[in-house]
Amino acid sequence: MNINQIDLRLLRSFIAVARAGTFVKASQVLSITQSALSQQMKELSSHLDLPIFEKKGRQLILTNFGHGLLKKIDPLLDQIEEALLQSSIDDQNIAGTLRVGATNTYSKIIALPTCMGLLRENPSLKIELQELSAQKVLRELLEGAIDIAILPQDYQFSELYWHELITEQFSVIGAPNTIKELPRNITLKSLAKYDLAALNGQFLMRQKIDAQARMEGVSLNLRMEVSTMGDLLEIAKSGEILALGSSIALANDKKLMAKTIKGVFLTRTAAVCWRKTKFVTSAMTEFQEKAIKISSSLQSTITKRKSPA
Repeated sequence: MNINQIDLRLLRSFIAVARAGTFVKASQVLSITQSALSQQMKELSSHLDLPIFEKKGRQLILTNFGHGLLKKIDPLLDQIEEALLQSSIDDQNIAGTLRVGATNTYSKIIALPTCMGLLRENPSLKIELQELSAQKVLRELLEGAIDIAILPQDYQFSELYWHELITEQFSVIGAPNTIKELPRNITLKSLAKYDLAALNGQFLMRQKIDAQARMEGVSLNLRMEVSTMGDLLEIAKSGEILALGSSIALANDKKLMAKTIKGVFLTRTAAVCWRKTKFVTSAMTEFQEKAIKISSSLQSTITKRKSPA
């Protein structure tokens, strides 16, 4: 093994190939040609005693040795990169790029204001924020394409650390005069006679609503299904259809009112999460701290805006 010939360039390329699974995808991430990347991997392999990849069809699969190498060097390279970036600036501002993922509601209400706060305080920092489905955020997080994410805590994986941010009970949302006419204790059964709108079946929130309806033996009159909470709020503003959704999404909207719906399945917790093998950068730490503060403020806003019984 000739480790003296192995530089950061080769190791960065190795990590990119390991995450992407193909030279095509990895070369796009690194902005180099496939032939150049292939040559780098041949060079890295020549310095090691054991193979790091094996081919299965068009996919490159890590060997056991490759898995062990990735697990050890991935966080170390992040640490080296941050040290180099921080040493290149004169003050204590955070530098580098932070890659953030979040689902629709959490992206707009928690992740985006958190990112904006970080950017205001750290002029040398860049942030890539992606709004994706929960499944895609998880995949990107586990593959190392993003650094930190905000997700419903229902998606638990042993490879991830989780820190709770805010817990909410699902709500019925509509114009204030309509919501005030609803009974004090709302259940899905009490909403069965109303025209309703909800997220479509690919979303965890909708799956929980359906599970609660089955448990109560209720058939809901779902007149419309949509793919974002923003669309649900617009429907609720029409005054014609009540929306089943997130009280968090309603926090900054003064034209609507919400009442929580009782039900064991009708709750979710937002959490900030990251890979256990990921070196926790200063940007990640600051993101988590700001997300906690914003979530705490959001919880207070929601509590104050609860409609009178």
